[in-house]
Amino acid sequence: MKKFLYLLICLFSYQLAFAANEFNLYIGSNYIADSTVKRFDDQNNCTLVQNFFNDNEEMLAKIVAGANGYNTIVATSYAVEELALMGKIKPLDKSKLPNLKYINKQFLNQAYDPDNKYSVPYAYTPVFLAYNKDKLRQLGIVPDTWAVIFDPKYLNKLKGKVTVFDSSRNVIAAALLYLGKDPNSEKESDLLAARAVIDRAAPYWAKFDSDSYYRGLLRGDVWVSMSYSIDIFKTIQDAKASHAKVNIDAMLQKEGNMYELDNMVIPVFNKDDKLAYAFINMALSPQSAYELSALTGSSVPNDSAVAKLDPAVRNLDWIYPKNMNKMYVFKAYPPKTRILVNEMWTEIKMNGACWL
Repeated sequence: MKKFLYLLICLFSYQLAFAANEFNLYIGSNYIADSTVKRFDDQNNCTLVQNFFNDNEEMLAKIVAGANGYNTIVATSYAVEELALMGKIKPLDKSKLPNLKYINKQFLNQAYDPDNKYSVPYAYTPVFLAYNKDKLRQLGIVPDTWAVIFDPKYLNKLKGKVTVFDSSRNVIAAALLYLGKDPNSEKESDLLAARAVIDRAAPYWAKFDSDSYYRGLLRGDVWVSMSYSIDIFKTIQDAKASHAKVNIDAMLQKEGNMYELDNMVIPVFNKDDKLAYAFINMALSPQSAYELSALTGSSVPNDSAVAKLDPAVRNLDWIYPKNMNKMYVFKAYPPKTRILVNEMWTEIKMNGACWL
C-alpha cells in the first residue's frame, strides 16, 4: 500500500512538473513548423502546446470570456488593437527581441499598433480567389476580379460552385473592394452598399466556409473559393501527391486584396515572460521564418528567410505579392461599427448561401 501511494505521489509530482514546463501557444492550425517546435522545446526544456482557434473573432470571444491559460497569442492586426484597448496584452520590451532586426520595416509600425508597442509580426496571409483551372477555362472566366463572386454575370455560370469565408470582415472587405471603396470603411452607407452586393450574390454561393473549403476544391465540388494562401499551398501539394484529377490554381484580384498580418503578443495573465520572449525571439529568426514558409506556404516578413526559399514558392504572387500597394491590412472597427457589422452578418447568414 505504501509503495502504491509512493508511486501515486511520484506520478502526481511528475504531472505537476510537466504542466509547469508547458508553454501554451494560442494560434491558428498548421501555422508553425514541427522543427521549430522541437528546437524551442529542446533549447528551453519545456513542451510547446498548440491551442488552435478557427478565426480571430473566436479567439477574441474566448479571451473576453476569461480564458487565461496561454503564454503567447498569434493575433491578426485588428485583433491586436482590440486586445490592447481591452487591456488584455502587455507592452513589449523590445530589448529582449534582438531578432526583430530581421523583420522588413514595411511590416512594422502599423496603424493598429504604432511603434509595435504590444506586438511584433509573425507572418501574413493574403486573401484571394482559388479556383478549378479547367472548369473556369471551359466557362471563359478569368478570376482576376472580385466580380467573379459578386456579379450575377459570372455567378449565373457558377451557381452552387462558389464558397466564401464565414467571416464578416473578409467578405465585407471583398465586397467593398469590388465596389471600389475602402475595404476598412466605417461609413454606414458603404457598409450597406456592401451588404446589398452580398445579399444579391449569396443565393448563388454554395456556403460560408472558412475551415474546409479547400476540400471542396480538391474534390472538384467547388470551382471558386475565397481562400487563404496557407490553405491553397497545402491543397495544391495534396492534389499532386494524391494524383487528383483536379487542377487548382490561385490569383490575386485587380481591385486589391486583404491580407491578415498576424502578430505575436503576450497576454497580461502570462506568468512566464522569460519563456514568452524566448519563443517570440525564436519565431523572429530567419531559420524559424524559413521553416514556416517552406513548410506551410505562409508569407513571412523576413527578407533573410524569403531569400532562402525555393524560387517556386518565392515567386508565387499569391504568397509573396509583388505589388504591396494593392494589399490592405485589416483595421479594428469602433464599437458602433462592430455592432452594425455583427447585426448585418447575422442577417446575411440567415438569408444567404444554402446550396451545400
